[in-house]
Amino acid sequence: MVEDSITKFVNTVPFFKGFSDAEKEKLIIRTDCFEKYRQEDVIFKQGEIGDTLFLVLQGKVALTRLGTIKVEEGRVSLKEEFDKKITTLEPGSIFGEISMLTESRRNVSARVESEQAVVMKVTKKLIDSLGHHTQIKFHRELLLSLATHLDAMNSQFVDLQYKYDEDIKSKG
Repeated sequence: MVEDSITKFVNTVPFFKGFSDAEKEKLIIRTDCFEKYRQEDVIFKQGEIGDTLFLVLQGKVALTRLGTIKVEEGRVSLKEEFDKKITTLEPGSIFGEISMLTESRRNVSARVESEQAVVMKVTKKLIDSLGHHTQIKFHRELLLSLATHLDAMNSQFVDLQYKYDEDIKSKG
């Protein structure tokens, strides 16, 4: 992959909208931060220790969670594990940030869903190597991303609670 295509990807990602060209250039020249994956490639697995967050520059990435309960024909099996798709991430999406920040194990797996995907890998070490103003911008964007994820989860929870309450009323 040539630098021009990486520059193009980075310039289209909303996360970097507030970054100057010079700040983006400092990230782009670090080609070890960019990884190209093919369809079905696993970026990381649930349970692995994570020290990196990822930013989707091109393609789609599915987040899945391993479950241990499977319902078949009215029966519940507690032995068979399966992957449950949580969401599909589009270009501009960030994932893996919780594990990077907390140094905890991944609570989902990430797998490429499109023909190919290009992601930017960001470690604490990379962030620490940036200038102070760039670090502030990076942290601001990361906080905005976390707040957006939290808001979306809250909305999903409320929707599920509402659906559950409606189901109880209709059965009662």
